[in-house]
Amino acid sequence: MKVFHSLLGEETCSCRVFQMEEIPCSHAWAVIKSKNLTADDYFSNLYKPNTVVKTYDVPVCPLLDESEWKIPNFISDEVVLPLRYKRPPGRPKKKRDKPLLETLLGKRRTSCSTCENLGHNRCTLFNQM
Repeated sequence: MKVFHSLLGEETCSCRVFQMEEIPCSHAWAVIKSKNLTADDYFSNLYKPNTVVKTYDVPVCPLLDESEWKIPNFISDEVVLPLRYKRPPGRPKKKRDKPLLETLLGKRRTSCSTCENLGHNRCTLFNQM
């Protein structure tokens, strides 16, 4: 159970979703529903329709033709080199490359902890009986 510190008054919750995202978390929804309050009062203004419409009020000016760009010398003199390596196409391989020691030793043989013989383990020994 989450601990509420006057959840709706301060708009805080111990899960911190209320503070970080500025929208009611599941705990806040439970309190809002139990008190029959309107949820619109607990959303940040960033999520309200009027604010979203205002983001498109600012005119967007297109760029000038490339020949009219004014690029400073320290940027135009900068040399951009290609990447050092290119990622190979296709899906990455699943198996790892084994170290030399591991390939020389081969597979480990299973041994039983009960009878200490090779070739089986304790579980398969009891299944055979």
